Amino acid sequence: MVRTFIALVIPDEWKEYLGKIEGDLMRLMTGLSWVKAENLHVTLRFLGDLGDSGVRRAGEAAGRGAKGHAAFTARLGAPGAFPSMNRPRVLWTGLTEGRDEAIALAKSVNQSLDHGGFGPADKPFKPHITLARVRERAEGVEAFGRYTPPPPPGAALLDRIVVMKSDLHPTGARYTALEEIRLRQQGA
Repeated sequence: MVRTFIALVIPDEWKEYLGKIEGDLMRLMTGLSWVKAENLHVTLRFLGDLGDSGVRRAGEAAGRGAKGHAAFTARLGAPGAFPSMNRPRVLWTGLTEGRDEAIALAKSVNQSLDHGGFGPADKPFKPHITLARVRERAEGVEAFGRYTPPPPPGAALLDRIVVMKSDLHPTGARYTALEEIRLRQQGA
């Protein structure tokens, strides 16, 4: 079985920037499970454990769902938290520019996955990049609401999604791209 999800890939420049933000925040709070900078992405859909045929069908369905979508320009947005900044369980950063395009892409991919036998998404999609999960005994988490990040890098072209394998290890998750799906070039 392969722990599987579909992700929108973000550029390395964004990963480096967000990794620096994580470093700043790690000095202010403890007891969080941080996402390694190289693993940062926008999750379009978490599918859970799938066999080989399920992974193949997921890739086919994601490809069908992404087929009509063009690559798009996006910008990083402000930090946020689920379910709220007052009771954070997940710390994240969102998108400003490109948000609507990411929502439309996720909707198409999720509809295709539903038609492909994976069922509907279990919650509404909100484009975000998870930075950390708050553990039960976390301390200093209120600092997140006061944190002012440095100016983000410029806009970037988001042009591919991947079917991703997630292996859980004591040192953190290791992700392996199983299939890459390129979005249509802008203007094509």
